[in-house]
Amino acid sequence: MTSMTVEIPVIQEVMAVENDDLNPFLDPDAEALANKMASFLKSKQGELLEPIRLKGKDSKYYWSIMQKAFCLVKPDAEMYLVPWKQSEKGEYYVYSPHLFWAGQVFLVPKDEIIFIGYN
Repeated sequence: MTSMTVEIPVIQEVMAVENDDLNPFLDPDAEALANKMASFLKSKQGELLEPIRLKGKDSKYYWSIMQKAFCLVKPDAEMYLVPWKQSEKGEYYVYSPHLFWAGQVFLVPKDEIIFIGYN
């Protein structure tokens, strides 16, 4: 038996193992995390939050209702309109899931919001 005939079955076995590794089932913990993250982009009624952008190119400070402080927000950050009543000053509540690694809700004047709609 030559070394070539021995190598081929070994290579085939290694490739079979690697193919199994390329198509694993989603870990239940990862699936639960993905479902939880997706739930943050829906209202309590299950409707998707409307994606928005802010006008302008420069970052601005907006009031964070969670931190109770002004926070710097980039206008091209991922943001969604929260379906709550407007504030006393007529500002909208805007949710950004990626700010400060926890997500934030900001008060933003209506005239600074660009409604981009759903895909």
